[in-house]
Amino acid sequence: MRKVKWGVLGCAAFAKSTAIPAMLKAEGVELTGIASRDLDKAKAFAQEFGFAKAFGSYEDLLADPEIEAVYNPLPNGMHPEWTIKAAEAGKHSLTEKPFAANLAEAEAVAAVVKRQGTLAMEAFMWRFHPMHRRTRQLIQEDHIGPVRFVRSAFTFMITRAPNVRLSSQLAGGGLMDVGCYCISEARFLFDAEPTRVFAQADFDPEYKVDMLASAILEFPHGRATFDCGFELPYRCDYEVVGSKGRIICPNAILPGEAAELLIEVNGKMERELFPGVNQWSLEFEHLSRCISEGTPLDYDCEDAIKQQRVIDTVYRSARSGQFETV
Repeated sequence: MRKVKWGVLGCAAFAKSTAIPAMLKAEGVELTGIASRDLDKAKAFAQEFGFAKAFGSYEDLLADPEIEAVYNPLPNGMHPEWTIKAAEAGKHSLTEKPFAANLAEAEAVAAVVKRQGTLAMEAFMWRFHPMHRRTRQLIQEDHIGPVRFVRSAFTFMITRAPNVRLSSQLAGGGLMDVGCYCISEARFLFDAEPTRVFAQADFDPEYKVDMLASAILEFPHGRATFDCGFELPYRCDYEVVGSKGRIICPNAILPGEAAELLIEVNGKMERELFPGVNQWSLEFEHLSRCISEGTPLDYDCEDAIKQQRVIDTVYRSARSGQFETV
């Protein structure tokens, strides 16, 4: 596979700690440009990670004809604007979750991407980890019987200090930050879309964002529940239950070297271990391969639209206090 020339929009802490190191390990990725509104910061990143070029604005990076694809780790509320601008510049995009702040924005992004003939994918890296693909294989092979119930959680504690996660103007909140993973997991494990949602959420009176949220997602042949937010200890797991057994993933989103599945069938529990992989590298490799080989994405803008439609419905239910149709 040839190397695709990538640019990165912004010098976010997550990009520095996780995404850019993953890009360095990914097959088919060439670090070509890094942009910041502070040129000195971009130059420092370029020197540290080996980017060929540093830019003092996002616009300058997108104007570079050499760059083929961009990674967008900007704050949530900026994702749609810069994915659209990237597409208009003829660039493919890997956009951090959430893809947009609402369904209308997601659909607007998808329309431009389609018109420009570029590729854009929401960065749910967990879907590329072998243990989740193994879970889906076990489900498809009827190992635990038809799936009837999925339970998931993603919570951690956050300090009350300036933080983009707490910015209502930038589409912050627990559902956008971590609950989106729980929704994505339920859709992945059922391999279907929910039809109705009931949700409750605690909105912070100062920041106006959800700090804790819980929801029931009704699927055509089962039900999923999840809780998420910023005011409970760290939890990040899922359990999928079928008519014959269940699969538990104790470290679903951030397994590190502790990737494992617990599989219980007819009262007998087995454990499957998985070698440590860089799941962020795998998603960069996937998009690079699709660009270089002209093949379709596993998860495209249509998937991002379906995901955002559910998020919007969860918020709508949390505010109405009633079941809402997706």
